[in-house]
Amino acid sequence: MTWAAALVYAAAVVWFASAAALSVIDWRTRLLPTRLIWPAAAAVWVLYGIASALRGTPSGLLGALGGALACSAPLLVIHVIHPASMGFGDVRFSVLNGLVCGWWGWHVALAGLALSFVAALPEALAVMARHGPRSSRPLGPYLALGTAAATAWALLVLGAVPEH
Repeated sequence: MTWAAALVYAAAVVWFASAAALSVIDWRTRLLPTRLIWPAAAAVWVLYGIASALRGTPSGLLGALGGALACSAPLLVIHVIHPASMGFGDVRFSVLNGLVCGWWGWHVALAGLALSFVAALPEALAVMARHGPRSSRPLGPYLALGTAAATAWALLVLGAVPEH
């Protein structure tokens, strides 16, 4: 394993630890604390930055930035239009998730976001049927689940340090 690959795996571990904690907190309190999201994002960014430097190409780091933007922009629009339906913690968490998946390209990040909503759909439909259309559930655990699936797929299929 190369040093760059080891750093990408380290970033995945940092993300996993923070995503697990954030999921539990969101499930219990419906809050995604900023004090956990931004330090994890900074750690992932630094690890990806060093991995990019070791590779001699900024493509992974640029992909991570694109992934963060691609995942957070749609959630930010929803939050701005209807804040009650999308908390700003979900928007912040999507920045971290997009950053993690974006190492492999913005398309992997968007796949992670899409998988998150697919995973949330059955419970959302059940809750709406039972409690009405104005009911809500925490999205954070599903954002983590979709990101975990996309990241695992990318690591297994594309490798930790894909050739761009």
